[in-house]
Amino acid sequence: MGLSIGIGGVSRAGKTTLSHYITTLYPSKKSLVISMDDYVLDTAKIPRIKDRIDWETPASVDYERIKKKIEESVKEYDLVITEGILIFYSEEVNKLFDKRIFIDIPKSLFYIRRHSDKRWGEEPKWYIDYVWESYLKYGRLDESFSDTLYISGDEDYSALMIDEYLFKVA
Repeated sequence: MGLSIGIGGVSRAGKTTLSHYITTLYPSKKSLVISMDDYVLDTAKIPRIKDRIDWETPASVDYERIKKKIEESVKEYDLVITEGILIFYSEEVNKLFDKRIFIDIPKSLFYIRRHSDKRWGEEPKWYIDYVWESYLKYGRLDESFSDTLYISGDEDYSALMIDEYLFKVA
């Protein structure tokens, strides 16, 4: 069975970057990165907020498909890294993670990064504020999972810190 790692944090915190960085730390391990973005529902099934699709709500994610993908993948891969802004919301999915990493960035850095990201065109301020509020409401990690590595998304990653966390012997 492979090691299942969950990586969460607000939009633009560095979850995808960290996921791929971890795979480079272990080139001899067979690794898979699962992006929560690939498991959103059809846009017709996602709630809307004002004139926009509400990607920031758990109702936009097909957690059952993610759960199934993780369960299948840990049988085939040494490292299965699942990342997403709402990845820790589902209790069933959260229980599948052997290790959890949470990337935290200050609100000011979130605004800077979100404004510089033009994938979705020009986003109104109310929506960017809504993304932050949704993160606080749905994206934070439940404190009952005490064995979590918290990383600052505005600093370089420490390979040693990550390795010690992922593979420390209890």
